[in-house]
Amino acid sequence: MTLGWAEFETAAPEIARLGRELVERHDFVLIGTLTKDGSPRVNAVEAYIVDGHLLLNMMPRSLKALDLLRDPRIAVHTAVVSKAATEGELTLRGRVAVLEDADLRRKLDDLFWQMIEWRPDPASHYFEVLVERAAFHRYGDDELHLRWSP
Repeated sequence: MTLGWAEFETAAPEIARLGRELVERHDFVLIGTLTKDGSPRVNAVEAYIVDGHLLLNMMPRSLKALDLLRDPRIAVHTAVVSKAATEGELTLRGRVAVLEDADLRRKLDDLFWQMIEWRPDPASHYFEVLVERAAFHRYGDDELHLRWSP
């Protein structure tokens, strides 16, 4: 069972709220994909939640995009910027779907324009992350450990 972000917010509201805060604060996540030979690849990518969808955009024919086109399994992890950071970390496991919705693609392109006055190459790869499992961990005085799977 895979859930779009809006469905995930209903299924796991606390993890989704805390995770959204991190995604929106940093605009970047780390993703893990599988290469042709099955070994892992980790890359930083921009990630945005638009109209209830967790969206990724990748350069045309980038290796990480080609990995996902071949095998849609993905791991997503928000950045941890220091040992002293107490904001927590979100981890998602799931799959991606190629984003065919032209309206959502345009909204993501418009968001790029608003933020950095740049538009993706029309041949870019657009993906939606579909969540299968999630966890949120925060350490320190305000320690918190949450997990979700359907």
